[in-house]
Amino acid sequence: MLTKDTLIDDIEGKIAAAVPLHPNVFSGLKLLVTAPLLILALPPFKTFPFHTLIVIVLFLTFLALDYIAGVAARQRKIETRSGRILDHVTDYPILIILSYLCLGMVPGLLLACKAALDFLLIIINIISRERSRNRIRTGINYTTLLALLMISQGWQPAIISRHFVVYLLYINIAYTTVVTLYESRILKKRFIADALSGANLLCGIFSIIFASHGRFEISLLFLMVGAAFDGFDGAAARRFGGTWLGVYSDDIADGVNYGIAPVIALYYSLCGIDGLAVGAAFSLFTVSRLVYFTLNKSYSDPTFFGGVPSTAGGLITLCAIVLFRQHEAVLGLMVGIACVQMVSFDTHYRHLGRALSSNRRIIYGMPVLIMILIIGNFVWGIEGPVVIILCTALIYGFIPVFTHFVHRTLKAEPKEYP
Repeated sequence: MLTKDTLIDDIEGKIAAAVPLHPNVFSGLKLLVTAPLLILALPPFKTFPFHTLIVIVLFLTFLALDYIAGVAARQRKIETRSGRILDHVTDYPILIILSYLCLGMVPGLLLACKAALDFLLIIINIISRERSRNRIRTGINYTTLLALLMISQGWQPAIISRHFVVYLLYINIAYTTVVTLYESRILKKRFIADALSGANLLCGIFSIIFASHGRFEISLLFLMVGAAFDGFDGAAARRFGGTWLGVYSDDIADGVNYGIAPVIALYYSLCGIDGLAVGAAFSLFTVSRLVYFTLNKSYSDPTFFGGVPSTAGGLITLCAIVLFRQHEAVLGLMVGIACVQMVSFDTHYRHLGRALSSNRRIIYGMPVLIMILIIGNFVWGIEGPVVIILCTALIYGFIPVFTHFVHRTLKAEPKEYP
């Protein structure tokens, strides 16, 4: 669904030209790095001098070798069947050892599902005549490996929590399942968008569950992951086509994610009649916005929305719950702003999914944004990244209104007084 920007392709071409060795050599070097990495990851070696630094350097070296091997093979078009097998085989031992070390800290069933899906995908890719690389899955996979490495070495109290790793495994398993079904030709191209809409709906259900248990920050996390799946299913539908079910499944998923999950969060954060009243009002505005969008989809500019998307409304509301649930007046103000922006149909907001697809360099800046959120979490706690998300959503909501106001003010004719 994502293709490389020309700049990225040029950079990778220069990397491939500067590397005279065959890609299989780099895959072999991965094995040389994997052995000491796995040995040092074992508990008896944690007292080794400079243990943490050496482990991090070895892991980053492993990722760099894997990237160079892939770039050299693609750019120079010298992929071989044996090279494909070697590349996959060198990835799997790290997952197995780290999963073993994380038993007792992470549910074993999740680790087993992750390992089984990756093994099945390896078999499918070995049997297949064509090499298939999914950059999104690769990014999620290596992020998961890094998270498992962190908690297996006891770094998580200062860096990452076990709960985060569990949620990351859920996301990884869901996406890998879709990729595996597609690679095995069970999932046809035209069903990919529907599968991603199903993943979006699943995120909405998880968001509701955690909101009902008072874990509003986790509910916000699943809402953001669902928003990512929402963008992916649109990209998949435009590229691969879809089915008649796709339009309805997307609307249902959006309704659950942004029309029900924030309402449940409002009910449990405010409690009683206040939570019920504010939640009902938010639900009414969100459903109105979704109905308006669906009915006017064929007549509107596909690159713009009329009114703020319900995604932004849901994010503003859940961020406000995390930050201001002890300050009901401020929370009510944030919910009111979200509701008004969603039904400002005369104001046009850029379709972010299509903007990203037309400027793919922004996609490669996403890791920087994620790193900023992680650093914010270290420095200010969970409130740090939530503030960043809330401010981003509010700026997105107010910029078109402000721009329109300035434009009309500058174009206004001067009054003539008698």
